[in-house]
Amino acid sequence: MGDASATPAGPPDSEMKVAIGKMIFYVTCAVGLWFFYWFAGIQCPC
Repeated sequence: MGDASATPAGPPDSEMKVAIGKMIFYVTCAVGLWFFYWFAGIQCPC
């Protein structure tokens, strides 16, 4: 009884994890690039 709600579905769960992982990866890349340009802008005297 109630085993359907106890175990999450396989493929949708893994797809969700992949989507979250990609989002985190892209956000990290965007923040890294922004920080790099911001830091380079501080170093540049112009």
